[in-house]
Order: sequence, then structure tokens, then C-alpha cells
Amino acid sequence: MVNLSINQLKFMKKYFFYGILVLFLSNCSSYQKHNALIGANLSVEDQIEDVNYLEQKLEKIQPSLHQFISEEELRRKFDSVRSTINIPLKPNEFYFKVSPLLASIRQGHAAMSPLTLKYSNKESKEMKKKGLGPVSQFDYKFIENKLYIVKNKSKDSTIQEGTEVVSIDNVTPQELFSKYRKTYSSDGYNETFIPYAFTMRFGSYIFYELGLKDSLNFKLKCYDSVSTKLIKRFPDKKTDAKEVKKDSTSPAKPKENIVKKLTKEEKKLAKKKKEEKEEYEYNYGYDKANKEFTKTLTFTDIDSCTAVFKIKNFSKGGYKTAYKDVFKLLRKTDTKNLVLDLRGNPGGRLNEIHELYSYLTADSTFQLIEEAKMTSKTSLLQADYLGSMPKSLYILAIPTYPVYATVLMLKTRKDENGDYRFRMKSSKEKPHNADYFKGKIYVLINGGSFSAACIISSKLKENPEITFVGEETGGAFNGTVAGRTSTYELPNSKLRTRLWIMDIAATNKTDEKGRGVFPNKEIIPTVDDLLSGADPELEWIKSDIDSKK
Repeated sequence: MVNLSINQLKFMKKYFFYGILVLFLSNCSSYQKHNALIGANLSVEDQIEDVNYLEQKLEKIQPSLHQFISEEELRRKFDSVRSTINIPLKPNEFYFKVSPLLASIRQGHAAMSPLTLKYSNKESKEMKKKGLGPVSQFDYKFIENKLYIVKNKSKDSTIQEGTEVVSIDNVTPQELFSKYRKTYSSDGYNETFIPYAFTMRFGSYIFYELGLKDSLNFKLKCYDSVSTKLIKRFPDKKTDAKEVKKDSTSPAKPKENIVKKLTKEEKKLAKKKKEEKEEYEYNYGYDKANKEFTKTLTFTDIDSCTAVFKIKNFSKGGYKTAYKDVFKLLRKTDTKNLVLDLRGNPGGRLNEIHELYSYLTADSTFQLIEEAKMTSKTSLLQADYLGSMPKSLYILAIPTYPVYATVLMLKTRKDENGDYRFRMKSSKEKPHNADYFKGKIYVLINGGSFSAACIISSKLKENPEITFVGEETGGAFNGTVAGRTSTYELPNSKLRTRLWIMDIAATNKTDEKGRGVFPNKEIIPTVDDLLSGADPELEWIKSDIDSKK
């Protein structure tokens, strides 16, 4: 048994009670006080203190801090910002001074957010009842410095996919891109991730600029026709149903429309079907908001021997069952060609890509990633323990913290180079699955392929028989700083800052520092492709398969 030192025990005790204190104070804090801060000026001294605080936290928490920027260059940037602070600023004005410092380390997971209004529980519930906001009623793509709608979820069916968003309440996408570009980065030096990251954050940027609104004026351009549409927030079907129920003026349902009672066997069968449906939706990561699955397998029109497996992210669903079912089906159908579509996949769970890779390699055993590297033995104690856990569970979670902390510290070791390492499940050797795919594999990638999507792409690059199609990934080939997050508020501005604790390095590496996974066949879709609904990357794969028959 490994014994912890007195200092380590004191450190754990400190963080345990600190967590309880923070929880207590946060519950006691007033959202009115937070909202008042948005309009208040920060003194020069307060701003400098916040800059110093960020610098100290980065050095303490963020591993591999100087992999894309030298220590001297980073210090120079911090000094430069400090020298320009000479007048009081509001927190969100200060945000545009300090957030580029975080972006300059070129570790794409690190992020900082401006202050936004907080609401009481009652107000939050009322807003939720109002339903989907105007901006959230569309999916977008930022291409060639223009923003296009690629999916319409609004009640206005006249808005076509491929329509350009010229402005929203007179705010243009180009203005937003120019304003916020310096506040975030990709992993390393590549630029392909930038437009995808902007698209993902677009709704937040509109919120920062215009606040929370129930309706917005969209200026839209479809071909040469320009129009203005008022897009209103609309409630979900459940809310609609409740409102109809409460409406005393609504005509009563005719008796003939009353559903007859089911028999015992019919109820049993209905229950079974419902459970099967729910299980399937869970395993394949059904997204209720967008009404689509995270994982979809389709057989192409090339022939019955080619399948496309689209994975939108590695964050949702019971992936073990899904992958087991998918690859059993591929084996049963004697599929010869598999297209793994990771375009726009922002990443997610390392354990999931660990499982997926076991179906994509002929190697009897493999190691996906190296043991995670951290700045200290106590790094993981600074991670967000409660995370996204419901507040109702805090009372149960907090007493278990000492046990949790002890396990983490016992699993953290110092390697021969003096670096602190943490061995995760996904860093262990794993045998390949008996149902691994034995045919030809194509991988579709683009700038939206980030984090875990890039890590598995890097590993798949070991196999020269696998063909990559698309554009350079947004994530770095050699790995990413992510894994566990540590969230802080700068002491005076209260700007929320998210740092990361683990340097997760791929076992397969390239000498080209700070660049992504490059395709064997580069194909970058154009605006014309978007407008016409074409998929040139997949079409090239189809042509390649045909040419080899």
C-alpha cells in the first residue's frame, strides 16, 4: 500500500473544504450582484491583477504550455497587455484584452467567456417554457467568409437550405468573425478549425451582442433574392399541448376519437417496443433537439458492399453496444468498403475511440495514446470535481471527495524524465475485436474534426492502406491538451476561464509540429457544392471504388 505524505493529506483536506465553501457561497450569492458587475468599471489595478492571475494559473495547471509558443514570447505578450491597461474598463471590454492571451498558447480546448446575465430559477423556467430561440432554429456553415443555413428547424418552411445569413438585427457574421477571431484558436498552427469553431460559437456571439431575445430579424439572401424574416421563439410540443389543455374555449374531442383500452398483452407488447426504441436511441445517441442520431450506418448507392458510418461526435450514446452491432452487421453483410465519416466531429470520450479503434485494426494488440502528462502530482485535484453534476447530488458527492482524491494521487506517478503521468483506461494496451473490419477503409476528415476525432485519425494513419479524404483536421496530429477541465473565474472581472489538465499525446507522431492529419486526397467543398447539396469528398470515394472493380 502507498502512503500519502502529511503535506499531500493537508493539500487534499484544503481542497475538500474549499469545495464545500465555494458551494455554500455560490448558493448564497445573488444573481443581481453578478448582473450589476457587467455594467461596472474595473480599475486599472483590478485588470492587472486579473492578467497576473491568468498567467499564474496557466503556469500551474496547463501542461505543455510552451509547445506552440516559447516561454519568452508568452511572457512578452502578457507584459505587453499589462502595459496597455491604463483606463477603467467594463468586464466585457476587458475580455477582448485578456482572452487573446489565452488563445496565444494555441491549445484549442482552453477558453474564456464574456459575462452574461444570470436569471433566477423562476425566470429560467419561464424562458425554457418559451422554447427554442431564433438563432438555434438553424444549423450553419461559415465558408468563404459567408454564413449559410444548412438545416432549417424553424416553423418557416420557405427558408431554403443554402440560404445566406446577411445579418441578424443588423449584426453581420463578418463583423462577429472579425471581432471574436482573436479570442480562440485551434490546436497548433493550422487554420482549418477556425471557421468551424466560429460556426459552433455563432449562437453565443449573437447572444453576447444582442442579449436574450424572443424574436430576431434575419436578413437572408437566396441566390439573388434578399428578404427579411422575423424569426420568433417557439415552444416545444409538450408546452403546446399543455396550453391547449388549459384553453377552456377549445372544442371537446368527439367521443369516437377516444382511444380504446389496450389488453394486458397489448400493453406488454407496447411497453417492450417502447423500451427497445429507447435503448436504440440511447445506444446510437439520439439528439432530440435536432431529431437525428449521433451514429448512423448507411449502405451507399455504389453497391451493397460499401457502407458509410457517420459519427457526429464521441460524446453521446452507449457506444459499446452500437459499435458491436454495427461491425457485426458489416461482417454479416460481407461489406468490402467502409467509409468512416468524421467530418465536423468535435471529439468527446477517449474510451469511446479506444473501443472504436479495436474494430478498425488488424493488429492483435494496440496502444491508442500515451499516459497523460500533467504539471504536478496534485493537478487532478484541481479538476472540476462536481462538473455538470446536478446540484441535488452535491450533498452525496462532496463527502466522497477524499476517497476520490486519494485514488487519483495514488495513480499519478513521476516518470524517468521527471514528468507527472496518469494512466487512463484509453492509454492501456487493448486487443483488437474479433469482429474487426477486414476490408478497405476510407476516412472523411475536415477542419471540424477535432480532439478525439483527430486522435483516432492520427492512429489510423499508421495503416498506409487507409485512405483519408477531405482537408487537414482542426486538431493536431500529435495530440491535444484536454482530458479534465479546471474552471476558474478571474478574481475581479469574473470572466469564466476554462483550463485543461492533461496533455494527451498520440502514440503515432509526425515531425510536422502543430499541424493536423492531412488527407491523401485533398478536397475542399465550395459554396456551389453547398448550394447544390453536392458531396464531392464522398463522390471521389465512390469513383475510386468503381475504378478498382
